[in-house]
Amino acid sequence: MVNDHLVRDGHGSQVSVDPAIEQARKRTRVIWLVTLFALVAAGVQLFSIQIVRGAELKEQGRIVRTAASSIDGPRGAIVDSSGQTLVDSVQTYHIAVNQQNILEYRHIEDGIIVGTGPAEAARQLAPLLDMDPSELGGLLLGDSTYSYLVKNLDETTARKIRKLGIHGIEWESSYERQYPTENTGLNVLGSISADGNGNAGLELQYDEVLTGTQGEESYEIGPTGAVMPGAKVVTKEASSGATLHLTLDSDLQYAVERDLRESVGTYGASWGSVVVLDVATSKVLALADVSAAAAEGEQTPALSVQMVYEPGSVGKVFTFAAALEAGTIDPTTEFTITDSYVVAGERFTDLGDYGTANRTATGILAQSSNTGTIQIGSTVTDEERHDVLERFGLGSVTGIELPGESAGLLGPSSDWNGRTKYTTMFGQGYALTAIQAAAAAAAIGNGGIYTSPRLVEGWTTTDGVFHQAEPVTPRQALRPEIAKTLISMMESVVQDPDVATGSLADVDGYRVAAKTGSAEIGNGKVAASIIGLVPAEDPQLAISVVLYEVSPGLLASTSAAPLFSEVASDALLSQGIAPSEEPARLFPSSPSS
Repeated sequence: MVNDHLVRDGHGSQVSVDPAIEQARKRTRVIWLVTLFALVAAGVQLFSIQIVRGAELKEQGRIVRTAASSIDGPRGAIVDSSGQTLVDSVQTYHIAVNQQNILEYRHIEDGIIVGTGPAEAARQLAPLLDMDPSELGGLLLGDSTYSYLVKNLDETTARKIRKLGIHGIEWESSYERQYPTENTGLNVLGSISADGNGNAGLELQYDEVLTGTQGEESYEIGPTGAVMPGAKVVTKEASSGATLHLTLDSDLQYAVERDLRESVGTYGASWGSVVVLDVATSKVLALADVSAAAAEGEQTPALSVQMVYEPGSVGKVFTFAAALEAGTIDPTTEFTITDSYVVAGERFTDLGDYGTANRTATGILAQSSNTGTIQIGSTVTDEERHDVLERFGLGSVTGIELPGESAGLLGPSSDWNGRTKYTTMFGQGYALTAIQAAAAAAAIGNGGIYTSPRLVEGWTTTDGVFHQAEPVTPRQALRPEIAKTLISMMESVVQDPDVATGSLADVDGYRVAAKTGSAEIGNGKVAASIIGLVPAEDPQLAISVVLYEVSPGLLASTSAAPLFSEVASDALLSQGIAPSEEPARLFPSSPSS
C-alpha cells in the first residue's frame, strides 16, 4: 500500500503527492540555500580582498616578489692646492651569473636558436672578458643564484655584455679608486680596504667625509629567489662623498719624492723622509717618505709622522735657543773649546783632532762642537732647556691629519742625570719625527711663532658648500728677536768659510740657514738629518730631511745636506720665490774674525 501525502493544489483542492518527490524537493531547497550563502560569503570576502585590504595585500605581494640592495655612492676625490686631482673614483661593474637561470638561456637570431645554455653564454662572453671559453664555461656551471665572474670591469665592456641580453648574467655598479698622478703622494693619500673603507693615510683619517651616501636598487625575484632578468630598478640615487682639498703641491711632491728616492739609494739608507712647510702658515707643501724595502710604486706609510730618530747636532739649535733666551750668551760670546772634554766624570769628544780653539757661540754652532755646546748648555738649567723643547712641539703630536702620528720621545728633565744631562744638549737622549723637526724650523723662521702643521684646507660637499678645516691656534715659542738671531747664527753653519759644517746645503742664489745632525745608531751607521730655512733673510720655506741608517762613514754633512740643497732648489722654483738680493752678514766664528 502506498502512503501518499495530501497537499492542496493551486485551487485549494487536496491532491496526493509521492513522499519521495517531496523529500527531493526539500533537499533541492537546502542545496540552493547553502549555495546562496556560499556565494554571499564569497562576495563579502572578495569585497574585503579587493576593496578593503586590496592595497595591503598588493604591497605584501610586491614584497614577496621583490628584493632590494644598497648601492654605494662613489668616494669623494682628493685634490692638491691647485685643484689637481690626486685620487678619484671611476665607475666600474661587477659581472655575476645565476647558474640556475643560465641553463634556460637560448640564443636566438632571426628566429632561430643558434646556441643554448652555459656553453653558448661562455662563447659570447669570453672575447669580452678576455677569458678562455672553456674556463669561463666552468664558472657558469653550478647551483649558485649569484656568483661573481669578474669585478671592476670598465663601463664600455659592461655595456656590451648587457646588450647581449644573456638570461642568467647579472651586473652591479661599483667604484674603483684611480690615481691620475700615478704614485705621487701615496704615503699621504693612503688606501682603502676591499669593502671600500679607508684603511690608511687620509683615506682613513677622512673616511667619513670621503664616503658617499648609499642609494637603493630593487629587483624582482622568481620562485627560487633568483633575480629576474632585466628587473633591476634604481629606487634611490646614490651620491658622492665630499672632495678633500689638500695643501700639497703635487708637482713639488713629485720632485721631492724623486730626490728622496735617489738619495736613499745613493747613501744606502733604510728609509728617508722630507717635509716642506710654508713658514707663515705651517701648511704642508710636500711630505715624502721612501723605504728602501719597498719597491718603486709600492705604498710607503707616512714615516715622517710615525718614525722617530735622535736629531743629533740638530738638537744644538734648541740648546742655543734656551741660552740666547736666558741671556747667558749672545752670538759673539767667546769660549775656549777642546776636542776632548771631561765634565762630571764623563768624557765627550768632537769630530777631528783640533786640540784647543777659541770660538764664539756662533762658531761653536757652525763647527758643530759637542764640547762647546756642553759649555753653552751648562749656562742654563735642565728645566729651561726642556721647556724650550716642549715649546717647539717635541714630546707632543703636532696634530697633522694622518693616522698613527708619534709624539716622539721626550722624558722629564728630572730623568736627565749622569751622561744624559749632557748628551741632550747636542741632540741625543730624546727623539722626534720629521714633521716635528719641520714644524720647529718653521717656528724659528716665523718670528718664534709655532703653528701646528696642516695638510687639509677643507672639503666641498656635493651641494657645493666648502667646509673649512678646523683652524689651529698659534703660540709664541720663542721671542722674535731671539728667533732672528738664531737664524743668523744658522747661516754660518752653511756659509762660514772657516768652520761651516753644512756647506753642501747651500743653494745657488739664495741665503740658507740650516743645521745638520748625525746621531749614532750602531754598526757604524747614523741617522743623518738637517733642518733649514730659505731664504734666510725672509724665510718662506722650512725643510726637514732625515736619512736613517746611511752607509758607514757618511754623516749628515755629506748625505742629508746635499739632499736638502736639491729639495730647497725644487721648492724655491716651485713656489716662485725670488733669489736673495743681498749677501749674508755673518757673526764672527772666532774672536779674531
